[in-house]
This record gives sequence, C-alpha cells and structure tokens, in this order.
Amino acid sequence: MDTKEAIFMTRGDGENSYAQLSCLTQKVNAVTKPLLENAVRSLFSSKGFHVHGVLNIADLGCAAGPNAFSIISTVKETVEMKSRELNYQTPELQFYLNDLPGNDFNTLFRGLTYENSCFLAGVPGSFHGRLFPRKSLHLVHSSYSVHWLSQVSVPSFNSSVFNR
Repeated sequence: MDTKEAIFMTRGDGENSYAQLSCLTQKVNAVTKPLLENAVRSLFSSKGFHVHGVLNIADLGCAAGPNAFSIISTVKETVEMKSRELNYQTPELQFYLNDLPGNDFNTLFRGLTYENSCFLAGVPGSFHGRLFPRKSLHLVHSSYSVHWLSQVSVPSFNSSVFNR
C-alpha cells in the first residue's frame, strides 16, 4: 500500500480521535489567523475577483476536527466585513475540504453548522497530484499538510505572490 493512501488521523469523535486531539492545530490556527485574514482581504484587490460572485477556497489536509470550521469562519467573517467595507455584494463561498480518501469525511460533515451560508464539498485525494481544474481556486489554505510534500516546488518569481 502506498504511504499516501495509508496515512490518516484516527476516525470518529472518540477519546483518541483527531477531532478530540487537534488542540495544537487549533493553537496554530489562532496564531496564524491574522495571516489568513490578510490573504482574504488581498483577494478584493485582485482584478475581476468580485465580478464572478463566487469565492472558491480549498483547505488541504482538513482532517475531521473542528479546525476546518474555524478556517471557514475566519474566511467567511473576513469576506463579509470586506464586502461591507467596499460596498460590494458578498460573494457566495464555496469551500473544498480536502484530505486523503481514508479521512473520516462523515465526522467532518456531521459537525456542520452552516445552513445556506456557504457551500461545502469534500475532495478526497492526495494533493501530491492534481485535485482541481486550472484557475478554479481563489485561495488555498493548509494548516499542517505541507510537511507531507515529498519535494519542494520551484517558485516562479514572476508570480504575483512574490510581488505583493
């Protein structure tokens, strides 16, 4: 069995599950919240962002705990605040929650409390391969999954990411 197919967090919401033992990730998310808020706010200065009316966000390595929902809340609140500030219509939010196929997506989606305020989809698969069509995402978030990458990406210094 390939390693990337075998690694996953303990399923469910029992005593030893990721849902119960994800406090370190929760702390990191709290510390990095201002960075995520800045990233979301910067989208509003991107050409054509508000024209389409939908903001597509991926959370890579979302696992099954409450941390995915704190990311959703941060993005949602920041988008609503920035939309009011600029007098824009708030875009619809589409979140793609990604993890390996062995992830407990049932526990993840049982924790939902967002009724009609955004759209959520589970995207099982490894981010070592392609998960999404080109130019389909506005923001990609990962709390802890990047350390699973087997090789370093070659950066494009012409990218707008380096020019902000």
